[in-house]
Amino acid sequence: MVQKELETQAAQLIEHCQYGLEQVEAEKLLLVAGLKKNLWNYHLSEVKDEKHIFSNDGLPKGYLEIKGISLLLRQDYLVNKVVETKKNQAFFVAVKVSPYRLLTTNIATSECNIHGTNLAITDTIVIDNLPPDYKITLEVYCMSYNMMNNATPARKTSRAVNTPKKLIQSALNKMGAQKNKAGQPLKSSMESYSTSRSGSTTPRGGSTSSRNGVKASSSQDNKFALAGTVNLSIKDVKKEQLRLRRAPFHSPFEGTINLSMTAKEAISSQPPSHKGFLTIFQDESGLGAWNRRWCSVQDNKIYYWLYPEDEVNQNKQPHGEIDLTSCKTETVSIASRLDCARPNTFVLVIMAAAQPGDRASIITESNGKTTQTKYMLSADSEKKENNGWEC
Repeated sequence: MVQKELETQAAQLIEHCQYGLEQVEAEKLLLVAGLKKNLWNYHLSEVKDEKHIFSNDGLPKGYLEIKGISLLLRQDYLVNKVVETKKNQAFFVAVKVSPYRLLTTNIATSECNIHGTNLAITDTIVIDNLPPDYKITLEVYCMSYNMMNNATPARKTSRAVNTPKKLIQSALNKMGAQKNKAGQPLKSSMESYSTSRSGSTTPRGGSTSSRNGVKASSSQDNKFALAGTVNLSIKDVKKEQLRLRRAPFHSPFEGTINLSMTAKEAISSQPPSHKGFLTIFQDESGLGAWNRRWCSVQDNKIYYWLYPEDEVNQNKQPHGEIDLTSCKTETVSIASRLDCARPNTFVLVIMAAAQPGDRASIITESNGKTTQTKYMLSADSEKKENNGWEC
């Protein structure tokens, strides 16, 4: 209902803004309201049909920054732009984030944002709370508009028009117009207008499904036209040029879009917390041994004790700790059989400054400046424990 009300208001605004950037902004409001309504309707239909599953609730979230958007223009468009100076074009990019979010850039015009052969959109788009399997669609819209009102003012003339002869002729014409050839009086202008309103003839300004009515919310009546789309996923983060899809024949763009994307994992204000048993591979007198320990993640460190009750006992110090702030492992996942034959094992590589007494061992390497320790930790169960520790 909110989006429908916004569409109605935008349609009414368009009736008062017939030219200039005011018209462009009103058309954009109408289109954006329709796009948001369509996204919500599609999302609600998926929820109703039980097709939408929130499978990414437990995954770490991040954000994506998109900037430096530039679209290559066609040569014939640039030539026509020089010849036709009365009309300008307006552009903006709509960013659809699955399942129902919509972001938009500011309006870019052919008068101010064309540099050489490219249209530059200077906005920086930041999308937060994104799961790793995000799906984003960029849609580029374009419309033509007049900078000034095209209504031609009545031409003033200094010649006298109301001469006696013309006044008499005008009066005779009015008297003769009251009867038709059959001698019947003609309908008045008000009666003709009423007939056209009640009949099948559509008054000037559009049908009942135009912007003046409730059905005006349809984005099909909008003057903005889709000029191309681009689908984005996490695989496209490092790409700087992408192909513009669904570009119509009359699109002003050549077919490519240049942009810069930066994806980062969101840093939580609260450090992660998790507890459970892990079996840790440790060096004991030059030999490797697997020891089961009660582990707890606190303050970006993994502390481990012999038993769970040792954690709450203030007299019991941790048996050891792993500093996660020095972890060099970018992605924590199940180790391959070549690295470790024990199931449900993940590896953490810790790099820290060398300390006096550091020596090489089965899990430690030291070069005098830095010490690298390779921790192998195994969860009891792949489904219950390991997935939690990976988060």
